[in-house]
Amino acid sequence: MSDAHARPRSILLASDLDARSDRALDRAVQLARAWDARLVVANVVDENAVEAHGMLVRDPPAWYRGSDPVDEARKLLQAEAGIRGVEIDLRVLEGGRVADRLLDLAREEDCGLIVTGVARYETLGRLVLGSTVDQLARRSPVPVLVVRRRVHGPYQRMVVTSDWSESSKSAFRTATGMFPEAAIGVLHGYDVPMAGLADTGRDALLAAARDAALAEGQAFIAACEPPGGASAVGMVVERCDPALLLRLYASQYPVDLAVVSSHGRSAVFDVLLGHVAQRLVDESPVDTLVVRDLHAQAR
Repeated sequence: MSDAHARPRSILLASDLDARSDRALDRAVQLARAWDARLVVANVVDENAVEAHGMLVRDPPAWYRGSDPVDEARKLLQAEAGIRGVEIDLRVLEGGRVADRLLDLAREEDCGLIVTGVARYETLGRLVLGSTVDQLARRSPVPVLVVRRRVHGPYQRMVVTSDWSESSKSAFRTATGMFPEAAIGVLHGYDVPMAGLADTGRDALLAAARDAALAEGQAFIAACEPPGGASAVGMVVERCDPALLLRLYASQYPVDLAVVSSHGRSAVFDVLLGHVAQRLVDESPVDTLVVRDLHAQAR
């Protein structure tokens, strides 16, 4: 697949105007410049916020000339665009379900990527997703990039978390099409059911499972036809929870992008984002590209 087809011509940034959204804006600007793509920045103003604003200013000071949340959002977006010296197509949408409005806008503007930030911090500094980001990741027909880290330049190294499924192959190809210059590796965490109950032959059972996983991994990488050839793709296969494996690997090696498929071998992916995929997105310490396989249910 050529870069012209793989790289989006339009990008949608979903901004809530929070301080943490600066990172997502900076990444969206960097990608738009690198890809020569149009950047649409959208903020959805909650109807309740508009009503609450009106109630709060029933008896304003004499010097107050009035404003409303929609105008304030537009001014803030314009100011952010001006600071970065980039042309941005600003959209301030009022009312409706936030995820629905954003997905409709992405479709109307033919955006091939949705960029968003995280919602808030939990204790110990962990960044967590909000309901809107979660809905986008589950439902978006185009890839969703969840930005966590500050931008220091283009992505240099990415890892694809894979269960060796066709959906993982689709995510791999999408990621390498978008970021062909980045070094790439594949992470596969697996379990061996009943291994703890084996009285004899446990070591042989574990060794056989690892050999099978490695063989599947080599076949997976070859089938993905990576730009630099299969030998250029690193592979890490461990008997480990996939989300934990990603955290451990990212703590030891310079990874700045993780790639997650929102479908896989388990039928639970048809109900939610999927237990494993959901945890990978929630717990990833780095920027995360979520790729939905639109052909998964047909297979």
